[in-house]
Parts: sequence; structure tokens; C-alpha cells
Amino acid sequence: MYTIQQASLLIEIPASSIRYYEKVNLIPPIKRNEQGHRIFDEQAIELLKLIKCFRSLGMSIEDIRENISTLNIEQEEINTQAILIQHKKKLEEQIDILNSFINEIDQKITIKISDTD
Repeated sequence: MYTIQQASLLIEIPASSIRYYEKVNLIPPIKRNEQGHRIFDEQAIELLKLIKCFRSLGMSIEDIRENISTLNIEQEEINTQAILIQHKKKLEEQIDILNSFINEIDQKITIKISDTD
């Protein structure tokens, strides 16, 4: 069992982020000891590590919440891979959109340059 400070150091995310994840129901309510302090078991630590991974890949809180709600702990690796593949496709779509914007801007720049010659 870990305190919030220990969990924060172990996972390398601020304790305030952990509290926020609990507040917005991204993680289930954390168990508390007799003094009312949060205590984290291994399953909670693994879930926080997964959230950190998803956040580092640019996934939104809402997308993480949606994906975690379907996560089956016994099949975590399989589901995690499917989630990452889906997120990759979304990012590739965003890249395509941004590239089309860049091409459009390049065309406008070229037109402006040729108009001034």
C-alpha cells in the first residue's frame, strides 16, 4: 500500500493530478486508512501508470475515461493495444488535416509571391 506522496513519486505525476483524476471519476474512489488518507494498492498504481501513459501520448481525459471504462483487467495488454491503435488512427487523421492546411497555406504564399513579381 502506498500513500499519495509515495504513489506520486513512484508514478512521477503530481499528487494534485491524482486527486484531480479521482475528482473527475477517471479513477474509482481510492481506499482510505483510519486517518482518512488515501492508500493505493497495486491495481490503483497500475491504473495510474496507464493513465500517465495515455496522457503522455496526447489522449484527452474524456478519451481516457471512455477507454478505461471498457478496460478488462485480465485482458489489459490486449485492450491497451487496441486503445493505442485507435488513438494512433485519430492522430494520423489529425496529421492529415493539418497537412492539408499547410498545403493550402503554401499555395496561398506561392500565389502572393508570384503576384508581387
